[in-house]
Amino acid sequence: MSKIELASKQMETRVKQDDTSLKKYKRNINLLHVLSFLMGVHFFGAVMIAFFEGWGGMTFTQIMLLESIFTGAIFLFEIPTGTIADKFGRKLSLNLGNAINTVAVLVYIAYPNFWILALGEIIWALAVALNSGAYEALVYDSLLELGREKESKKIYSRVRSLSLGGMVMGTIAGGFIASTWGAWSTMALSAIPLALAALLGMFLVEPTQHEQSKKDSPWQIFQKGLKTIRKNKGLKRIIMDSIILSVIAYYSVWLWQSRLMALGVNMAYFGLIHASMVIIQIVLLNMIQPLEKLLGSKKGLVVFTGVGMGVGFVLFGITDNVAFVILGILLAAGLGMSRRTFMTNYMQKHIDSGQRATTLSTVSMMQKFLLMVINPLIGYLTEYSITGVLLGLGVLAILWSLFTPVKESYLED
Repeated sequence: MSKIELASKQMETRVKQDDTSLKKYKRNINLLHVLSFLMGVHFFGAVMIAFFEGWGGMTFTQIMLLESIFTGAIFLFEIPTGTIADKFGRKLSLNLGNAINTVAVLVYIAYPNFWILALGEIIWALAVALNSGAYEALVYDSLLELGREKESKKIYSRVRSLSLGGMVMGTIAGGFIASTWGAWSTMALSAIPLALAALLGMFLVEPTQHEQSKKDSPWQIFQKGLKTIRKNKGLKRIIMDSIILSVIAYYSVWLWQSRLMALGVNMAYFGLIHASMVIIQIVLLNMIQPLEKLLGSKKGLVVFTGVGMGVGFVLFGITDNVAFVILGILLAAGLGMSRRTFMTNYMQKHIDSGQRATTLSTVSMMQKFLLMVINPLIGYLTEYSITGVLLGLGVLAILWSLFTPVKESYLED
């Protein structure tokens, strides 16, 4: 065989290998879309309180303690799980996370006991920490291998939409499942999409770990982010507003089910109500610019959504009329939970590109830490008077929003 023929065959072999690699990375992107949908299908979302209180026999204070354990465990697991992703690959980290999440669900339904449920929370936190950043890194590195990294924003948006679609489907189905077989069954059935995600994840290909997708340890992230925040007065005030009202909004998700159960609303409708919350968020987030124009300014949007959320809390706390309570729930959760997204957009205008990820991660850590600290207090007060808690949160949200430290000049395009 001549040198020319040998070189030609080697070239053909390399081309075939390149084509095979490209097909694998394209398959990665398609598989990650499917995994995003499956990981969003939680049948228990709309009846979580009914599961904890009804089957688990927990008080609301105990439920909030469990959430504090969950949040704290995520912090503890972030560093060792990050090492797993860096040394052994994000594919392993992601698949291990989904497999462990399946185990967590099975632990939840094993026996109605606080410490068993706490163990389930810790195992679930381990799964969250393993998945943290691994999914996004797999998407981005696969796009880099394909030379399509400029499409990352579009792909991430599509992936997020599929996750929300899975959430909507799961929560609607979960309401009807709970009304037929009980809240326990929604948790048990949630193991199926998680296990399926872990199995499908085996077909992913581990791409090269590019520098753009690697992440620092949580402590390094926190230090870098805090340094950026200290330098910028406008950024500090936007972050303060976002964290305080995001924490208030968080409790709309945990309190609405207890409120409706006390009013005797059938759990079959819980899924539809929960899905409506998500749909309102989707609609609102696609109307940010028109709303800014309608309200006359960006600060107008900041104030409107904060006050509207507060009014929602007051409304679903002050009346026993089911229609008004549901309206209040949709206002509180719909406006409150969507608020963080556009506030994050305003934050980003104050942050250099190289510091963006670390600063936003620091903000997330600060919010989680605050929740970990005050969850037990909210749980205790809710047992004493859920109406008082709802009214208190509502009034706080309204007053904060009316006197927010955020100025129009801080809210850049």
